[in-house]
Amino acid sequence: MCTAFIATLLYKSLDRLVLALFRKTFFKSHMGRLTALASASNVLIHTLDLKELSNLIVNTVAEIMNQRIAVLILWEKGRDKLWLASSSGLPVSSMNKIRFEKKDPLIPFLRKRRGLIEREKCLREFSWPDVYEISKGFELLGVQSILSILCEDTWMGFLGLSGKKGGEVFSSDEIKVLEDYGKAAGFALRNALYVDELKQTNEKLKDLQSKLLQTTKLAAIEQLASGIAHEIHNPLTIISGKAQILLLKKNKQLDEKTLEQSLKTIVKQTKRAADITRKLLMFSEPKSSGRDAIDFEGVVDDTISLISYQMTLDEITIRKTISKSLPPFKGEINEIREVFLNLILNAVQAVGRKGAIHIQIRYLERESLIEIKIQDTGRGIQAEYIPRLFNPFFTTREGGLGLGLFITQQIIHRYHGSIHIESEIGKGTVVVIHLPNSRTSWGDEPVPTDSQEIRV
Repeated sequence: MCTAFIATLLYKSLDRLVLALFRKTFFKSHMGRLTALASASNVLIHTLDLKELSNLIVNTVAEIMNQRIAVLILWEKGRDKLWLASSSGLPVSSMNKIRFEKKDPLIPFLRKRRGLIEREKCLREFSWPDVYEISKGFELLGVQSILSILCEDTWMGFLGLSGKKGGEVFSSDEIKVLEDYGKAAGFALRNALYVDELKQTNEKLKDLQSKLLQTTKLAAIEQLASGIAHEIHNPLTIISGKAQILLLKKNKQLDEKTLEQSLKTIVKQTKRAADITRKLLMFSEPKSSGRDAIDFEGVVDDTISLISYQMTLDEITIRKTISKSLPPFKGEINEIREVFLNLILNAVQAVGRKGAIHIQIRYLERESLIEIKIQDTGRGIQAEYIPRLFNPFFTTREGGLGLGLFITQQIIHRYHGSIHIESEIGKGTVVVIHLPNSRTSWGDEPVPTDSQEIRV
């Protein structure tokens, strides 16, 4: 009996020793994989780029769990469809065939299930027709297991895995670690999808803003069309008349003085027409680097010349008071032209016949700001409308688009400036713009602010 007792003690000790050696030798790599996958879960939340995160999820599982194929399919709520986010080991020919619709039998089945789903186990739960339909989804992806990915009960898609080599099923430890990894992936994917949605929305807003700017520009040019057509028509008529006179006298003796005067007139009027078209084309030039040195007086003069015909017809007086010593200002020249065109056109339309407009540009040295004022003697704007003037599509003028002031404000804000409007019924309107100067970046010294007054 004593011998039997000793043998039992020795057997138990030997059994524990063998088991420890077996675990150390045969499960070392197994336990290492589980630990590595668990650690990898913590890294996912720090990746916000959707494509980068999708690749990280797939490649991590494929490498650590020795999966021949790993496929991540995500649900795109906005477009009501599933799409292939990332894959590892999937042939290119198979990628092009992957199409999942919301009504496919596999999708509602996955939405109802939690955790890792192994093909052979789940197929036992269904009748033959359902088995066939669900099995097609597994075959399409070339996988044996599917892990649904959720975030706070919101189904986000699934991760397909080809399974262990030799057809072995995952152990309970492996399933637990994979499911924990899927939960971490769900939270990370939700954040990445939010960021991706914000990026797309931002791109759409940029595109819309660009289209609005172009629409406003075209609307402004359309308003100028009749005046510009007349401005160009006049020099062309003069050129045509002088040319006809020269043709009529081609076989007759022409004194040099008459010929010289006719040719000079033709050259002058040609230059005049070319100058008008050149200034008009400024508003359709491609964007520059945004670092142009802005000549405010030149921009004002170019804008006034475009609407000079309308001002002449309505006998509108424009007075300019522009400092000759403004500090440097850098910007996108077409944007600054757009600002002045919108504001001067508004003033011209507001004052009507025999009205007056005063454009003042000066430097406020104490505030380090360039101040632009455009004041008119028009009918004024009702007080309740003023807070809404910069809203898109709001206008007090019949036939107006309501985009000019909105776009102007957007441009001014891009330069970290401000714009506001003061108006009183019967006394006119003044638009005031403040822009920070670029003197510091240019390295120039402070300059005096002497002004010069010019009448147009």
